[in-house]
Amino acid sequence: MTSFSATAETKPVCAVSVIRTVVRRLAILSVLAAASAPCRAAQPSVAVCLPPQAGILEALVPEAAPLVLIDRGQNPHSFDPSPRQLAALSQCDIYVAAGLPFENALLQRLRALNPAMRIIPAPADEHDHDLGEAADQHAEADEHDPHFWTHPDGILAEARAIAAALAEAVPAVNTSLAAYEACLRGLDAELRARLVPYKDRAFLVYHPAWSHFAEEYGLRQLAIEHHGGAPSAKHLARLTDAVRAEGIRLVVVQSDSEAARARPFADSLGLGTRLVNPLGRDPFHVLRDTAEAIEAALSPSLPCP
Repeated sequence: MTSFSATAETKPVCAVSVIRTVVRRLAILSVLAAASAPCRAAQPSVAVCLPPQAGILEALVPEAAPLVLIDRGQNPHSFDPSPRQLAALSQCDIYVAAGLPFENALLQRLRALNPAMRIIPAPADEHDHDLGEAADQHAEADEHDPHFWTHPDGILAEARAIAAALAEAVPAVNTSLAAYEACLRGLDAELRARLVPYKDRAFLVYHPAWSHFAEEYGLRQLAIEHHGGAPSAKHLARLTDAVRAEGIRLVVVQSDSEAARARPFADSLGLGTRLVNPLGRDPFHVLRDTAEAIEAALSPSLPCP
């Protein structure tokens, strides 16, 4: 009986001890959660238009987890946000615009839904760019190229704008920006050294997304696409002469569907194709990939796809 009585008394004591321990631990967790909540709330939620902008933001603030409006496989030139996307977007504190035509209407809707939202405009493009319309003669009017993330200065301008918008809530972003700029300058020096042998040469693309890149590194961009659509016979004839004169060996395309559209012209001249996606999430990788494609297109000593 004594033994049983001792055991019976011990069990409630142990149970109370366990409960007290659990309560203490829950209390500690509650305090920690309460302490960390203001930090989470202080960091604004950010939405971006394109994957390259997300990559820039994540390089500056790794925990940012931005909402990306146009993801892989979608066409920025024909994009229309769904009601669900618009609803999610309207809940964000900051929207990083890309300067695409569809955003004109989108920004009006966002301002109506969330007047407090801060909108970061796309970096200003102070120059017109030859979009490859006129092939070798460059006779047609220059046009605006919205692909600001395809050259280091555009990437840096975007990084600075994002950092300025987040500096108050995330002070460490300024340190990240300095490191990012140093890496970007290093990449720029690397690309200049690689592309010096091809200065003043022309490369061929299907869609003219690389006029900033071409201008930055002393190159010329020729495009199969004509005014955003299928090329005319006259344009293709002029382009054929230019490709032969330049010794171009491949066409740079952005997707498999674009490669299929480029194939008839490429096959007629015995050209290969090289896939470079300017909407990749890592702008550094995109710039290196672009340089490699141009080297392959213009250097007879390198293998051609």
